[in-house]
Amino acid sequence: MITIHRILCPVDFSEYSLAALRQALAIARWHEADVTVLHVEDRLLQTARADARLRPHVSGSPEEDLRAFAESAGASVRPIDVHVTAGEPAPVIVEHAKRETADLIVMGTQGRSGLSRVLLGSIAERVVREAPCPVMTVPPGAQASRGVAPFDPILCASDFSPSCRRALDLAVAMAQEADARLLLLHAIEVPPVHTGVLPMAATIEDVIDRADLRRSAAGRLRRGLPEDAVFRCHPEVLVVDGHPADSILHVAHDEDVKLIVMGAQTRGTIDRMLFGSTTRRVIQGARCPVLSVRADEHAAPWVPWPDSAREEVASA
Repeated sequence: MITIHRILCPVDFSEYSLAALRQALAIARWHEADVTVLHVEDRLLQTARADARLRPHVSGSPEEDLRAFAESAGASVRPIDVHVTAGEPAPVIVEHAKRETADLIVMGTQGRSGLSRVLLGSIAERVVREAPCPVMTVPPGAQASRGVAPFDPILCASDFSPSCRRALDLAVAMAQEADARLLLLHAIEVPPVHTGVLPMAATIEDVIDRADLRRSAAGRLRRGLPEDAVFRCHPEVLVVDGHPADSILHVAHDEDVKLIVMGAQTRGTIDRMLFGSTTRRVIQGARCPVLSVRADEHAAPWVPWPDSAREEVASA
């Protein structure tokens, strides 16, 4: 079972952070967790804070304003903590999560300006890469669940990395708690072979090799599941051809997914490039919340590839 005792929700008094706070409160009700609502002031926010047109809840002290904002999201039905501090938002959020031993951070993908790309690059992306716990990013328009099951179905995207191993464990636990469908997805991106101007047509061998690769990947996904997963939730394995980010978004749309769970690579420059090309694109394009999970140094590896994909298919 997943254990969520404390949720941290950073807000900037925008409608986007209000949606994220509603989502955090819905999760808190499901897990009977405590919620801390955090507002980080910097010079830009302090200037905006003085403009009542941007702040419909301005009334008194920053803490009073923050509590009023939280209550407008429904926080009055559950005790919350509010905290206002100054500094650069991303580092302050990460440090607060460490200090308070948060189990989950829930935050919006846009801020008051609505410039999602800017904010993702400067705040949410950095929080995802550095936070000590999973981070759920909530896109504009996402509605917090009002039913008994917060997320159903759940899509867990995997590239067989250690972070995806941890993401799968979390997705299985969440699907179990909600008695939800769990879609386990792997995308195979095979670049076209070019000769001159036009791509060369695939040969029969190419088609066979790709079919073998899909079957091999599907087998690896199944072996990555806990042995009792079929009794704990409703897992379904999907292997598709295409760019990982595009495939994740397409499946999420077609299956009306309520939550995407994926690993976030965070160790170096190449990992940040991968974050930019996959995790970031999914966060920006998703219509549902995205739960990004980092791998720690003790993360278990995924089931390794066999020596030969054909060997695995033959023994299946």
